[in-house]
Amino acid sequence: MRLQMQRRSPASVAAHPLWEEASRRLSDRLSYIKAPGPDLLHHGVSAFGQPMHHQANSLDMLVSVGLLTYLADPRKTLGFWAQLLKPGGLLMFCCLGPDSLRPLALGLSDDRNQRHVPGYPDMHDLGDALMGLGMANPVMDVERISLTYSSAQAALDDLRALGGNALRGRPGHLRGRAWRTRVLEVLEGMRGVDRIQIPFELVFGHAWKMTAQRESRQEVPIQWLPRKPKNSS
Repeated sequence: MRLQMQRRSPASVAAHPLWEEASRRLSDRLSYIKAPGPDLLHHGVSAFGQPMHHQANSLDMLVSVGLLTYLADPRKTLGFWAQLLKPGGLLMFCCLGPDSLRPLALGLSDDRNQRHVPGYPDMHDLGDALMGLGMANPVMDVERISLTYSSAQAALDDLRALGGNALRGRPGHLRGRAWRTRVLEVLEGMRGVDRIQIPFELVFGHAWKMTAQRESRQEVPIQWLPRKPKNSS
């Protein structure tokens, strides 16, 4: 992904209409959540590859739009975010889910042995990761939207502007004209009534960093004993 981002500005990727819409929808969720405090960090796509200079347990709230989409190890970044939050701090994020670009992957005959379209983290895996990191009350949600295009070439150009293809293991050399023609044909096959429609799955999540009181809570197992017969002495 670093090579892909070297060919385009992370700020321009963050300004893509898809991420602007995701940001609006994440803001709608913020409207009914009481923010824990004033120390807020936005760590989105525009910050890709930039060093972070924040102390552990220093943030009341961390918001990220899109960044997890472009990372090889989202769990590692989730752990980093969890360290930055104060006890009781709130994490909110949005990224692409596995149903994104699925018709394109099917059209290119992607399977377990050969893939051409990158995969994206499943919301259940992200939720499990949050639980494993000691985050409390994780809530995961999914919304689906489609971007529409007048031509297959416009769709291909926009997918490149969205960050390019960071799929690991794909051929490192340039593909020929025949492959480009095939991709354009698959995109054209996704045309609806009058425009090409490309689906995206937006995964939203939020969780709270456990407070010290909750971390020290001990769980006591409950043992069920068989009831004695009524006629026993």
